[in-house]
Amino acid sequence: MAKKVMGADGKQHKVKKPVYKRIWFWVLVVIIIAAIGGAMGGGKDDKKDDSTAKSSQTSKKSASSSASSEKDDGKITRAQFDAIKLGDLMQGAEGGATLDQLKQEFGEPSSSSSNTTNGVKTDLLTWNNVEGGFGAGVIVSFTNNKAFSKNLTGFKLSRKQKIDLATFNSWQNGMKYDDFTAKYGQPDYYDESLIGGSKTVTAGYTSGVKGDFGATFSVTFTNDALSGKTQSAMK
Repeated sequence: MAKKVMGADGKQHKVKKPVYKRIWFWVLVVIIIAAIGGAMGGGKDDKKDDSTAKSSQTSKKSASSSASSEKDDGKITRAQFDAIKLGDLMQGAEGGATLDQLKQEFGEPSSSSSNTTNGVKTDLLTWNNVEGGFGAGVIVSFTNNKAFSKNLTGFKLSRKQKIDLATFNSWQNGMKYDDFTAKYGQPDYYDESLIGGSKTVTAGYTSGVKGDFGATFSVTFTNDALSGKTQSAMK
């Protein structure tokens, strides 16, 4: 029951309850607090989701950049060297890889030189950004901006077998280049040229050679058949 008080006019009046003592007031307060809490929680979740998404995107970009870096380190590989096409010097090196093609694939050469003999101008370009260790290099000779000769030097190989002098002496002319490399492995340095319809390859071996310090040998193939050999300090 509501309280009654005597007014100044001598009449009794009902005393109204304060707002904070009314039930509907507290129900309203609870609803407002719940609404504010939900909004704050939702905002935090949104920020968290946004932060997670950004972090995921950053991680993906980083991983992509790392993979790209590992894939292409700017070094000329043995496979890329082997793939350089040569043309016949006496035919203007027609069909050989062009200078522009190799510059696009390998980058600008480390050095270059030119020479003219019997009216035929040749350009020799060297690239040092080569896989295979310190001192490795690729040298390509051009005429009419087309390749007719290529040379790989300083390529470091790990050869398990030891090639001795007796093995060297057993090699006979006519042995095929593919059979030779299948048995003894790829050479440490390689020179190939195509002149007058004749393909000449000189393959040099400095690793896995039995003999005194610095023992080496080289074998020459004409049109893929063994045609000469030389050795130094082998045993």
